[in-house]
Amino acid sequence: MQMLCRIAFEDFDRWKSAFDDDDERRGQAGLTVLQIWREAGTTDTAWVLFGVNDPKKARAYADGLRTDLMEGRAGVTTSETHMLDTL
Repeated sequence: MQMLCRIAFEDFDRWKSAFDDDDERRGQAGLTVLQIWREAGTTDTAWVLFGVNDPKKARAYADGLRTDLMEGRAGVTTSETHMLDTL
């Protein structure tokens, strides 16, 4: 299972620093960063693909992305999360 997140932010460097600092918490949620993309033609949107070991913990982590971590420290303006199964 994978989790794909689209994250819009005020400043890429601010977001990336906060995201990198959150590595331990992602690991505790059973998430592995597989790929990070910046949306073409923009400077304020990134997509992150995670490998998921525990869907319940992954969903809790994603909910936290929107609240305690990202809205304050990282300047996130919007985000969305999709849980994906490989076909």
